[in-house]
Amino acid sequence: MSSLVEKIENFKINIDESKILRLIGYKKKSNSIHEPLRNLIADEKNKCDTLLQPASIYTVIDYGQTNKHLIFKNAEKAAFCICTIGPKLEKEVKNLTNNNDILRAMVLDSIGSEAVEEVAIQSDQILAKKARDMNLWASKRYSPGYGRWDIREQRYVFHILPGQDIAVSLNNSYMMIPQKSISFRINFYKEKDLSTRK
Repeated sequence: MSSLVEKIENFKINIDESKILRLIGYKKKSNSIHEPLRNLIADEKNKCDTLLQPASIYTVIDYGQTNKHLIFKNAEKAAFCICTIGPKLEKEVKNLTNNNDILRAMVLDSIGSEAVEEVAIQSDQILAKKARDMNLWASKRYSPGYGRWDIREQRYVFHILPGQDIAVSLNNSYMMIPQKSISFRINFYKEKDLSTRK
């Protein structure tokens, strides 16, 4: 695919403590968090300066360049994106798990999940702005495996985008490596009414 591929690396990742607590299943109110747990979360968040390598790549192509899947119906253009936080955090989670430091591993894994979601959100915002700059309207973002877009369409995303440029690959089960990675597409429409974005 000869379309222009662009890379984003200037992400500002800020993880909310309440989201980490939710992901690890902590059901008490935030004002009742035990100090040791709060300190543990702070410790793991501090590690992220060296563990997170947030990056994404994207491209925007004309409808005629797509594989004409039904999900692109009525779209003027389609944007594709692959996001990641790199492999370092996952390796540290594995090390913690192997050392039976399970709570710390859970906390760090949750931070990783929130971090890659933040990379996807910020990438999505950049692409939505590109749509408006083209006088087009962006849909919400959709990942392979969602709705009518089969998980096997991951191969198509990786055909469109060189995941290796940000060290992301696809295995035979259509899962991305590192696992803390997200791929998605956004349709660009001429008519606002076709957009699913609020």
